[in-house]
Amino acid sequence: MKIKTSLVALAILASFAVAAVAQQGKGSNQGEPAKPTASSQAVESLATAASLVRYGDAHKDALSLITAARIMSQVGSSDSKAEVVAVNPGEKKADKASTEAILARAKQYAGSRADLVALANDVAASGSRGATGGPGRKTTVVSRGTADVYRVRFNGNEPAMVLASGDGDSDLDLYVLDENGNTVCKDEDTTDTLLCRWTPKWSGVFTIRVKNLGMANQYTLVHN
Repeated sequence: MKIKTSLVALAILASFAVAAVAQQGKGSNQGEPAKPTASSQAVESLATAASLVRYGDAHKDALSLITAARIMSQVGSSDSKAEVVAVNPGEKKADKASTEAILARAKQYAGSRADLVALANDVAASGSRGATGGPGRKTTVVSRGTADVYRVRFNGNEPAMVLASGDGDSDLDLYVLDENGNTVCKDEDTTDTLLCRWTPKWSGVFTIRVKNLGMANQYTLVHN
């Protein structure tokens, strides 16, 4: 009797497992919000840095740029492993996204403020202290009126985040679609600093689309 009962219990558990697998991969791969992870918090920090860069350039505020560069150095990053589906490279543009370029502009805005120049030099000297294997990062130029497309795999039941930060020369839009073609996140504001966050129900590959609505734009794509 006990053996039969155990077999029945195992059969029930197996049926639940089969049902769960059957449900996985169907519908929208977007679940309930999950607790932040170290990798998602790292992308959040880089999003803050991107906003500080945009503010600093708009107001020629050296301290904002220095703070952004410090955040970038502390968080660190790794080369993005995103699969490139389609890219539309625009003309070559001067680097504006690296910490070196950001600190160079900070010192320019600082002018005769020796204290700010010294602070910028201190951040430059500290180098990157971010952990190896930080958020994936890729900087490229997208041409006028086109869209770049990538594929990235994200883990199920963990926060997924994608940041796209441009050089300010045009409006960018950001879209994320699951493997079934459902839009799980989009950012269509009038800037080129864009952030998407969602929680996949299951581990899967997502399509990331960066659409350029204006002239060529150098942007940085970051993802956890």
